[in-house]
Amino acid sequence: MQQSNQEIKGISRCVRYAFMPNRLHLCGPENQADILEFYATISKKRPGKSIRPLLESFETMYPYLELLARENQNKNPFDEKIVEAYWVGNRLLDNVGGKSLFKHLSETVNLKKHLGFKEFIKFAENFNIDSFPHHNFHIFNIYRRTGKTKELHNLASYDACRISWGKIVDVGKKYLRVKTNPLKMDGRGKIYEDSAIEKEILNEAEDSQLLTDAKSGDYVSLHWGAVCEKLSKEQVLNLQKFTDLALALANSNSL
Repeated sequence: MQQSNQEIKGISRCVRYAFMPNRLHLCGPENQADILEFYATISKKRPGKSIRPLLESFETMYPYLELLARENQNKNPFDEKIVEAYWVGNRLLDNVGGKSLFKHLSETVNLKKHLGFKEFIKFAENFNIDSFPHHNFHIFNIYRRTGKTKELHNLASYDACRISWGKIVDVGKKYLRVKTNPLKMDGRGKIYEDSAIEKEILNEAEDSQLLTDAKSGDYVSLHWGAVCEKLSKEQVLNLQKFTDLALALANSNSL
């Protein structure tokens, strides 16, 4: 079946976010070479064979995309706006009610298995009906990775695993230098974004450039120390909004 341009765009954007944790063997199938090959083709604006089946095997990400598609009456979980809702955030998140999300986490994601019985009961008792199916909500509020590793997050892994953003201040061959706001934790264990710093992020993997048209002044999204894609100012505002909401839920100790 031939893919629509909308699906190709959605899959391509999804790969940009899923690539780095997969390369680090944290999430998804052991097909890093296939995903890297696809990434190289989309960077050159000529996507090759579809890797949709590989993306469908990401056990945390794909069920969220299915939920978003279902609750928005969209038959395609890789529709570009569905993908954007999960990774960056947009108005489609508003169409997923708290009850639907809780059912999804309980039954589809099977959090009882991932968290253990006691942690799941605590999760269920404290679940906040205002929760929403965004990547950063999951990272800050589930407290354990539901990919291949199950250890508790520390602050460094929270910061790497969440989707953050920065403004490019310098472009190098393999790295971009960006101005971004890192996470910090106060004495009570509350997490917040600290003052902006400059840091280097990866823009190359196995001789393939991740973002080919990066330039100073661009806003970009970041995941596991690598660049994902350019963001518009509206997308930056959405990502900031849903990150703030996710942190507020986490800091209230009320899921």
